[in-house]
Amino acid sequence: MPRYSEEIIQQVIEANDIVDIISTYVQLKKSGHSFMGRCPFHSERTPSFSVSPDKQLYHCFGCGASGNVISFVMDIENMTFPEALEWLAERANITLPQNSEYTDFQYQQKKRLYEINRRLANYYYLLLKHSPKGIQYLNKRGLNQSTIKIFGIGYSKDSWDNAYRFLLKQKVSSEEMLKIGLVAKGRNGRLYDRFRDRLMIPIQNSRDQIIGFGGRIMNDDKHAPKYLNSPESIIFSKGYELFNLNRAKKNIQNDQLILVEGYMDVIALFQYGIKNVVAALGTAFTEHHVKLLERYVNSVVLCFDGDQAGEKATMRAIDILKKSDLEIKVLRLNAEDDPDSFIRKNGSDAFLERVKNSKTVIDYLLDNLMRNNSLKTHEDRIRYVNEAVPILQNTKNDMEKDFYSKVVSKRTGISATIIYNETQKNKEKSISVNHQINRTDLSSKVPLALEQAEENIITGLLQGKINVESCLKNQLYFTDPFYKKIYALIEKKPDISISTIVSLMEPHESNQLYKLLETNDAEKDLNYDESIALLHQKWKEKKISQLTNKLEQDPSNPNVIEIMRQIQILNNAGGENGNK
Repeated sequence: MPRYSEEIIQQVIEANDIVDIISTYVQLKKSGHSFMGRCPFHSERTPSFSVSPDKQLYHCFGCGASGNVISFVMDIENMTFPEALEWLAERANITLPQNSEYTDFQYQQKKRLYEINRRLANYYYLLLKHSPKGIQYLNKRGLNQSTIKIFGIGYSKDSWDNAYRFLLKQKVSSEEMLKIGLVAKGRNGRLYDRFRDRLMIPIQNSRDQIIGFGGRIMNDDKHAPKYLNSPESIIFSKGYELFNLNRAKKNIQNDQLILVEGYMDVIALFQYGIKNVVAALGTAFTEHHVKLLERYVNSVVLCFDGDQAGEKATMRAIDILKKSDLEIKVLRLNAEDDPDSFIRKNGSDAFLERVKNSKTVIDYLLDNLMRNNSLKTHEDRIRYVNEAVPILQNTKNDMEKDFYSKVVSKRTGISATIIYNETQKNKEKSISVNHQINRTDLSSKVPLALEQAEENIITGLLQGKINVESCLKNQLYFTDPFYKKIYALIEKKPDISISTIVSLMEPHESNQLYKLLETNDAEKDLNYDESIALLHQKWKEKKISQLTNKLEQDPSNPNVIEIMRQIQILNNAGGENGNK
């Protein structure tokens, strides 16, 4: 695939310090010449994620993730290569060439769809100003003009084709409208607006791009859904996005995010100064949402509606979150309240006090068991303990088991020791499996000395222990495709940076490259001259073999004398070939 030039890639990499970028997602601590933190790509309790400021690379010793600043942004933000490069370039005030050779179809397509959504959002925003119905509804909900502007809230007309006609005037094709669900196709084949007579809330990703819409009904039509969201598309996947994350990540308090159920909950809390709040996008909470949260914080407060549906949603979220290393707290509201109504009635101080006193998951679950259990009889208390033990078995350590065994004991009068012993039964043993990616075993095909020589030369070049010219003035033959690829890049551009090399590697190759860079040769007595001489000798043997085969296959070749002369020169050549 055509790319931006290596010079542009290298310029962007050098302008964005990898430690600065990664530290916005991961808490890093200095450790020798590197920085260490917990890997954002898999759950772990002991930091195994290393960032090297010298090499401008990262590597996780747990899951094997590795790369440079571009690959990190691609993985952490789910971007394509050109998206990540453009984002980093903009951050560093670098203008990318418009006539770049890079023509990534999906990238250009997504960019176009973001722009279509942006135009329609602006149109909806203007329509709201001329909609007494919409303004009256927002006044009723207590939203001020500043909040309306920040979230870009708009209004879709009570019309079958108002948005459709607007987009046509904007030179948007029907195919593009259908692709992101701005219109739908009727049984007669005609297109009509998906959103009609609704309060329109633009949905943005973490990079502030509008990926879809949430339409809130403003009438009492029980046959219509309360909220109507954009359908899944190449720019919108509900299970991977959190509403308001783009603003919340800039307003994190106490290393914590608050998770609520709906758009209006988020918007109301934001208006009252609680800005570290996010919501799932009209879908069940997913493991991908957990990974998103883990990138930014170590603690999450669940604050769902106080009704039965909210309780069920809380339990579902807990089931998913408890598999992570996030600290989970639960803020329980009264049955008649949701975050929106609570903060409008009681104010931000009262809400923040509730956040401060939110319960741990274990407390929340143990309290839930008491809702339908008066604990008045022996049978009630025994049943409570039997239901509490599985909850206690899911605590993270024996100290928590001991503490909560005493809590349950105090409530039931049953011995804390007995309860604790019950939690230890059938304890699952965690089995640690070390996954190691082994490089292709070439020992059966390539002599060990030759294989070691290839590794020595590439490692020496990458670590700056070999003068590049000493290699380039020889013809070297590499058998390993991985080493061959790296050497070809260095041969073409001797001053190429390691980070640029990484950006041109496949994921499994960049992982292997990082291992090479981490190789400690201090205790080895490496003779790089011997390694170079060996690979040069291998090149000569390969060349002689090719010329000899040429003679054998065509003895009447008119260039036979020249071929034989070349063979003689190669046989008589010393350790260095001089020129290529």
